[in-house]
Amino acid sequence: MLTAVLVTAAVLGVAKVVRDWLILRQVRAAMDAGTPEDRVRIGMRLAEALGGGQSGPVPEPPAGEAVTPPR
Repeated sequence: MLTAVLVTAAVLGVAKVVRDWLILRQVRAAMDAGTPEDRVRIGMRLAEALGGGQSGPVPEPPAGEAVTPPR
C-alpha cells in the first residue's frame, strides 16, 4: 500500500513538472514573438495566475483593445 502511494505521488509530481515546463515554454515563445505591450500583458497575466499581487500602477492597454476589469 505504501509503495502504491509513493509511486502515485512520484507520477503526479513528474506530471506537474512536465506540465509546468510546457507552459513556460509556450510563455517564452509568446514573449519572444510579442511586442513590448504583449510582453507586459503576458507578464501581468502570468503574475496573476501565479498568485502575485499588483506591485505598481497598471499600464494602459493599447488603443482599441477591450479590457476586462480584474475580479
